[in-house]
Amino acid sequence: MSDHKGSPLQDMPIPVTILTGFLGAGKTSLLNQLIANHPEKKLAIIENEFGEVPIDGDLVIGAQDNIFELANGCICCSLNGELIETLRQLLDSGKVFDHLIIETTGMAEPDAVALSFVSDPGIQAEFQLDGTVCLVDAVSGQETLLEREEAVKQITFADCIVINKANDVQEHYLAALQSNLREMNPLAQITTANYGRTEANLLHLQAYEAGELEQKIKSVVGDSPTHHHHHSDVAAHSFTFDQPFDLLAFIHWSKVLLMIQGKNIYRIKGILDVGNENAKMVFQSVRTQSAFTRAGDWPENEPRLSRIVIIGKNLKREALEKALRSCLSKG
Repeated sequence: MSDHKGSPLQDMPIPVTILTGFLGAGKTSLLNQLIANHPEKKLAIIENEFGEVPIDGDLVIGAQDNIFELANGCICCSLNGELIETLRQLLDSGKVFDHLIIETTGMAEPDAVALSFVSDPGIQAEFQLDGTVCLVDAVSGQETLLEREEAVKQITFADCIVINKANDVQEHYLAALQSNLREMNPLAQITTANYGRTEANLLHLQAYEAGELEQKIKSVVGDSPTHHHHHSDVAAHSFTFDQPFDLLAFIHWSKVLLMIQGKNIYRIKGILDVGNENAKMVFQSVRTQSAFTRAGDWPENEPRLSRIVIIGKNLKREALEKALRSCLSKG
């Protein structure tokens, strides 16, 4: 994808934010608010469907090749066909932008969008996934989570959960919803909004940065050997090990796990101590794909504890722990 003309390429890949949430959660309001709150940014926005043209109509000043130019300097286009082709169309348009937002449909699973950014080397050269933001309607959120599997998957994959219309519910109800969401996805930041208005910096999550990810995992797992959060049949299982892992054994186990149980595993994130390796190894999965990155060396005064969080549906905790222990180094 690097042979395009008129590219907005800069020294660093362009950060990408995925905006998801079930039907009626308020993605349109939040998107328009993000545009208004960041006049310093030249945003590119990909809409998964363009039936309503959710960008404020007054902002549209012209369209060319399915790319809408907005009065504030942003551009917007619809996702026609494959995501990779739409990204290529954006890059070849010659339009300059420094952040990409992809708004999914209310029924879409965001991991399908994220997969391209973590598995395709051509896309990784141009774009870097900053994080997934999921909106939840404070009024109907509990009911939706009980009835719709898509909403559950959106929540469990999110890096930041925004409870929208928070002012429309009583405090005790809001607290219960926050608690449920935290049980489903303890790795996600949770904040509130009132019809899209929020103080949170949603365009700078750095959820895939090794250092940021390490701190999040530490805050969730701590030093306890085992822990789990659960919401109905969805659970977040946390594990801590004080023995190093055999890297090849862990890679083999994770590939087999994702291949066999990929539909039931929504997210895996971990910081691993790997034998004969001074660097911390960050592991994370998106659908059936997984990736390792380094997070710097282990400090001499810090215990080399491996911490892993697995979020999924109908997972057997004992089987997961047994399999993980089988991947520990025998040396």
